[in-house]
Amino acid sequence: MRRILNVLTLAAAVVGLHACAADAPTAPKPGTGGGQTSSAVSVQLFTSNPNPPAGTCTLIEAIVSFNGSPVPDGTSVNFSTDFGTFGENGLGAVTVVTTGGTAPVALCGPGAGGAHVKASATVQGKSNSATLVINFQPSSSTLPFVSYCNPSFGPLAGGTTLVLNGGQFFGTPATTRVVFTVNGVGKNGVVQAVTATQITVITPGFPEVTAPSAQSPITLILGTNLPNPVTLSLPTCFVFGSAQNGTPTVTALLPSSGTNEGNTRVTVIGSGFDTASGVQVFFGTVEATVVSVSYNQVVVLSPPAFGAGAGNLNQTVSVTVKNVSSGIVSNASVVYSYTPAVKITAVSNGTQTIGFLSPVTIYGQGFQAPVAVTLAGVPALVTSVAATEIVCVPGNPLLSSCGNITGQVSVVNIDTGDGASGAGFTYVVPKPAITSVVPGNSCPDGGDCSTDNGGTGGLPVAINGSSFPSNINATQVKFGAQTAFVSNTSTSTQLNVTSPITSVAPPTCASGVATGTRTVAATVDVTVTDLNSGCTVTAAQAFQYIMPCVAPATGP
Repeated sequence: MRRILNVLTLAAAVVGLHACAADAPTAPKPGTGGGQTSSAVSVQLFTSNPNPPAGTCTLIEAIVSFNGSPVPDGTSVNFSTDFGTFGENGLGAVTVVTTGGTAPVALCGPGAGGAHVKASATVQGKSNSATLVINFQPSSSTLPFVSYCNPSFGPLAGGTTLVLNGGQFFGTPATTRVVFTVNGVGKNGVVQAVTATQITVITPGFPEVTAPSAQSPITLILGTNLPNPVTLSLPTCFVFGSAQNGTPTVTALLPSSGTNEGNTRVTVIGSGFDTASGVQVFFGTVEATVVSVSYNQVVVLSPPAFGAGAGNLNQTVSVTVKNVSSGIVSNASVVYSYTPAVKITAVSNGTQTIGFLSPVTIYGQGFQAPVAVTLAGVPALVTSVAATEIVCVPGNPLLSSCGNITGQVSVVNIDTGDGASGAGFTYVVPKPAITSVVPGNSCPDGGDCSTDNGGTGGLPVAINGSSFPSNINATQVKFGAQTAFVSNTSTSTQLNVTSPITSVAPPTCASGVATGTRTVAATVDVTVTDLNSGCTVTAAQAFQYIMPCVAPATGP
């Protein structure tokens, strides 16, 4: 069984992926990175949504080639971000290895803000990198969005009338800014008109660029006169070039796999797609449903692998694009994998005690890295993924009561959103136990209650047992109704405390007992509480306050 193993531990902090407001994923130009930079290594970044809502995650895929061919499987790609964390490990940096020249990650934003994601790779001592801007938007159903650009290419001299189509736009040309960036140089377009569904802008010129074509990420800023303008990223909305290429070329798919049921939203990334007469897209020999077409990307719904598409069932097939007007068909080197629907059949090590967590293996089918895993609703750290097996480490849940936490195991394929729940998992909340209280009174043998603190307390006591909180700040010990001081020398099996000061009245000497004889003045319960979980254990009548007795009162 072949496994895709991340160099760093993966995390399933991913709660859920949201559909892209725009029809297409996006890719910037390759960036420059540290080390020895060479055009022999190419890194391109794509995303399922460049403007996701705050608090959600978006898929990012790096495509890495060396001398024009996909890099070998297992090539490390280093991702980093200056905002948010990666769903694979909950950190701002992660390393993922390639399969078929691609490496996917999920970026999650804790709030609204812009994230600059960098991916770098080194092959045979030569390195390159790429950057991508993701703008997490404030959570709202009325946020502006861009669906597509028309046209999707124009000459380097500028002057192209470009229409950004979408919705929820606001403001005027004076309060709207559209920035085109080529090779790290940003220039403002001239905004002509702003309506609720369209923004019309004249493209700037880049005469200094000598390449026949150049990708131009666009930054759209609405409400520049407001304290908090809305910023949208459109990384591959527009390409500067002399003319549209009549030969279609497929570079990558996002996502590159989906279930046999079909209807997975797939973006075919490449160039030379005919936006005028349209295209046909084939998965193997089965035609897909085309949703939208631009110069460098086609959005389709994958055909089902049943009925007419039975030949695709559980198969990996080539995806090709045919320009309708010319009949030219693209290369067949980029493939799509049909998989069974995600299903969970069993889980190993499904009952674990908090504080003593160990790896869990989830068995099933249809698993595709990267994945998000939750155990009883708690995100887990994913360490490896295979088609029928996932290995992960349970996360530590936040406790609100002393009861055990029980729920299902859930798995979601991040790039397709396909998921399932099944099997059960239980977090056992450790409950403290008391085996002995030593000494069991405030005057140890040999003590002189007439000269020490005696029945008022203030003496060292060891409470022996198990599952005591490891943090003394989360430990509460009471002798009766009085709270005791807990020493920092305490352990999970022994609490070292000082018996609390108390104002117990001296006992009356029994008949025939000499005044000053040590006598039990009060017997109290000893209670230990874990303040994190609320779990409490009580040793009934486990401690005695002993004081010298006093003579019985005499009548008048």
